[in-house]
Amino acid sequence: MNLPVSLSHVHVIAGPTGTGKTQAAMELAAAERAPVVVADRIQCYVDLSTTSARFVGLGAPHRHHLGNRTVRDGDYPLDEAFQALLRHIRSLTRQHRYIVVEGGSISLLRRFADCRGRFPFRLTAQVLHVPAGAAYLDRLRARALRMLRGGMLDEFARGWQHVEQRDFVASINGLEALVRWCQDNRAQPPDLLGLAPNGSEMAELVELVAQAHAKHGHEQDATFTRLFGWNHASIVDRQLPAGQCGGFTRQDVGEILGGQSLFQRP
Repeated sequence: MNLPVSLSHVHVIAGPTGTGKTQAAMELAAAERAPVVVADRIQCYVDLSTTSARFVGLGAPHRHHLGNRTVRDGDYPLDEAFQALLRHIRSLTRQHRYIVVEGGSISLLRRFADCRGRFPFRLTAQVLHVPAGAAYLDRLRARALRMLRGGMLDEFARGWQHVEQRDFVASINGLEALVRWCQDNRAQPPDLLGLAPNGSEMAELVELVAQAHAKHGHEQDATFTRLFGWNHASIVDRQLPAGQCGGFTRQDVGEILGGQSLFQRP
């Protein structure tokens, strides 16, 4: 099967950390029998699966990450990740009428949103929002505890062994809180592996990680609301001013998506 790209529908589910993007994407993909493309650079790191909440459960719709990297590879350049996202979409639109794009990467989704109106497929989106009141932070505390007990500390210690990539490790949301705790307590990342699961030090880490995730989550909420404020609206017919798409020209995007001008009617 080789479908015309113009018949495909790409639906973006964007939202802050801990708001249920993965579950929402899985449910929609199952209902539409659609694949999921994960628009998240950190979830590409196979040795940071707990830290990045990379979903690897059985029975889920087929999920496509932008690549398989390790901490040793260093930061995933935005331009490379964006090209990988477009290539995945191009490939999948040839086989599927419906594609789900799930993500929380601000930089990557900003680049994608900059190109709206320049794609040959129908594009819609929805934004999941931060819950009101204390519910969000409580949810993130429970999430942080599961992550810290489930492998995040081990991933941190192993990643820190790559001395040349420590700046990258320290830039990752959640891990930067662990770096700060180590600095304040004159500890090394491997020392965290010996902390009592129910001790006061673990409780401090839970709070630090949850607060870091919450701060980032509110930034994601504001950014995605601004980028995808046309919630659920089709933008296939909307033409934006001439210029560049986050550093990519119209021709660049067209070539990546299939070698044709995205402004020509099929």
